[in-house]
Amino acid sequence: MTVGFDEKVPPIKMLFVALQHVLAVFGGIVAAPLIIAMGMQLSPEDTAYLVSASLVVSGLATLLQIHRVGPVGSGLLSIQGTSFTFIGPLIFAYYSLVDGYSSAEALGLILGTCGICALCMVVLLQFVEKLQRWVSANVSGATVILIGLSLVWVTCSNLFNAFATAQRETTAFAPWSIFAVSAAVFAVTLALAFSGNALLRIVSITGGLILGLAVSWSLGMVDTTPLQNLDTFFFPSVNYFSLGFDLGAFFILFPVFFISASESLGDLSATAKLSGFTIGDKPYWRRIRGGLSGDAINSFIAAILCSFPNTTFSQNNGVIRLTGVCNPKVGIFVALLLIVLGVFPIVGALFVILPVAVLSGATLLMFMMVVVSGIDMVNSGSDASRSWPLVGLAIIVGILSSLAVKQIEFLPQWLTSFMQFPVSTGAFFALLGEFIRSGFNKSHSKMLPNSNL
Repeated sequence: MTVGFDEKVPPIKMLFVALQHVLAVFGGIVAAPLIIAMGMQLSPEDTAYLVSASLVVSGLATLLQIHRVGPVGSGLLSIQGTSFTFIGPLIFAYYSLVDGYSSAEALGLILGTCGICALCMVVLLQFVEKLQRWVSANVSGATVILIGLSLVWVTCSNLFNAFATAQRETTAFAPWSIFAVSAAVFAVTLALAFSGNALLRIVSITGGLILGLAVSWSLGMVDTTPLQNLDTFFFPSVNYFSLGFDLGAFFILFPVFFISASESLGDLSATAKLSGFTIGDKPYWRRIRGGLSGDAINSFIAAILCSFPNTTFSQNNGVIRLTGVCNPKVGIFVALLLIVLGVFPIVGALFVILPVAVLSGATLLMFMMVVVSGIDMVNSGSDASRSWPLVGLAIIVGILSSLAVKQIEFLPQWLTSFMQFPVSTGAFFALLGEFIRSGFNKSHSKMLPNSNL
């Protein structure tokens, strides 16, 4: 039975519902910075900072999202977390900079650039109804498919690199056990994700990570060094990395902010519908603008606190369906729990010591589902059968341009960086193709009356 949006919920029940929301998002919140840090080969100290900061920032961002502060915030039970959409672009942007800068300087440039992108989105999202026509299902779908493919590639590369390292070094475990543990974690995560029990489906990622940690620890695969000499409490710092701006990183990351906003629009629409609100009227669009602006402001706050972009989590719509509770006050409990988990460094450190095998096994299914999500986006369009040639061509152009640009030496650095990343190039080509097709359809429709004379 669904509890009304404004219906009072007893505090005990509210806490119980909040715990289910935390279980649903916790794995995703900690996995995203872990994968990014692993892809960037950051130190355990920097990785621990990013994980703990992501939890604290997610809590702060949730508080802003569920409370409408002027035009910012949806006022819905919408939980925030570090976005998986940015994993591949952030790692690629980092390696486009790290040759000329230290690791900390490159990361500071990326975080500062994310902050500038977020501020630009705050302005542009006020015109979300018009922008929605440009960022169509074809553009979003092609981009999300490319993002998913890049995430699968990064995950598999990390797994094979860990295997190669284990072969070169003397370890307490056999190198092949890396693949065995990864396959086992993948199988458990898959079983939970497709379980007949709704709660098990919701906590599949978190469950896979916790089980994987236990198994790998028993096999001697876990390095517990990061657990030593931990601080008692953790607080994010505005100067942990010196923030800056890079034009090449901007062109890589800015299109992804649009795609992330497109995904958040779907999440917020689903939450509004589950909360009993009408879809498509003026109050709906006010909530959508507020929610997307909340995403952008939260991503800016995340950058200032040296954390990665924040967005809405779709998993929470599953929890709302499961519990029947959509009262946004539940989000206060969720936010406080996330902040408390982030404030104690031991929580983040327990996940920092996760072996690559565990993290890869638990998240590989999620990244495959990103590809499926992109396919669903294209199929949800008004004319999917005629859209796939454009989408397929955009994907091919994105991949081929990333390979061909390495042979071109006269291009400026920012353009080379942009073209080397297939997601950015594929999104641009899909957007250009959609613009050309839209113009053709308009001119064709004007000619139709004359053809009937």
